[in-house]
Amino acid sequence: MDFWLGIPVLNVLATLRSKRRWPLSEIKRVGVMCSPALGDTLLFSGAVQDLRAHFDGTGEGVELVHFCMKQNLAAAELIPGIDRRVIVDLKNLGETVRRLRSEQLDVLLDFSSWQRLTAFYSMMSGARFTAGFRTAGQYRGRGYDFTVEHGDNRHEVENFRALLRGLGIEAGAAPRVVVSAAATPMAAEKDVVVFHLWASGTRSWLREWPEERWILLAQRLAGPETLFAITGAPSDLERMQPFVKRMEVAGLRAVPFIGTDGFVSLSHLLRRARAVVSVNTGVMHLAAILGAVTVSINGPNRNGRWGPVGPRAIGVEAPGEGCGYLHLGFDFDGQATDCMDRITVDMVVAAVAEAEECDKLLGVDVQETY
Repeated sequence: MDFWLGIPVLNVLATLRSKRRWPLSEIKRVGVMCSPALGDTLLFSGAVQDLRAHFDGTGEGVELVHFCMKQNLAAAELIPGIDRRVIVDLKNLGETVRRLRSEQLDVLLDFSSWQRLTAFYSMMSGARFTAGFRTAGQYRGRGYDFTVEHGDNRHEVENFRALLRGLGIEAGAAPRVVVSAAATPMAAEKDVVVFHLWASGTRSWLREWPEERWILLAQRLAGPETLFAITGAPSDLERMQPFVKRMEVAGLRAVPFIGTDGFVSLSHLLRRARAVVSVNTGVMHLAAILGAVTVSINGPNRNGRWGPVGPRAIGVEAPGEGCGYLHLGFDFDGQATDCMDRITVDMVVAAVAEAEECDKLLGVDVQETY
């Protein structure tokens, strides 16, 4: 419906409105939106830091309001620089438009890349000025007052920065999260390695690595006291428990871990781990941003487009032609389906060793990255 109904409705409405110009005078309230995907939300945190610095520099006391969804609230709550969060349900058109208009926004910046629905909400928000992306093949850009091209040739962080720079806002801050104090899970363990096996979203199985290779990887990484924490969402529990049993049969110590407090406990676990190995998903981005030693197994993803962003993060890409093709996250049609199979255990072991060596060269204590 977003595609077949959203495109004509959005573009008809766009012909009925005139575009406003930037910059505005007397900006008091700025709204921001991004994709409800967890990884996108975490990467968007860098743009928030740039906005905060810009408006704090003007001395006008601008309030930043993040319109987020239940799906990405756990990630949104970690982002500093936001004054208020307003939860909206994208599927509830009337209520979402009402909430947006009630905020009396001066500016609304939409950092989502393909959804016609968020472009529609931007147009209906009542904001004095709106800005967002024009994305090839998505037909969503006409309703904004200002657009920049959303590119498939640069990292998503750079797309976010391009939108701000187009408005004359200096952009370059790294993604950043702040985690509240909590007891560190598995604090008594001397050596913890985190594995995150499962992806989410469209055709998620095409971004997952064979389970038998995870076990081989664990055998290569294990020391006498290593405990493997297998992380996942509650919906992954049915797969987590059998996998943990397979690890135990292979002579490895392993436990499942599902956070019950959003991302707080998970963040503390990721920070204290010797290494985090994950498929390309939100947990991987969280680990990298937190400064954990992070290795991402990419396959259909490309480092230059969706790779981990962090001081001790490395992405492993599939060799050969035809992989690293994902741009918007659902563009699998006609593409290679064996990308994850091409990534060997040796490749991931080498990446972990490289990341750990970089960690030693940096001389940073994991406990100091809080």
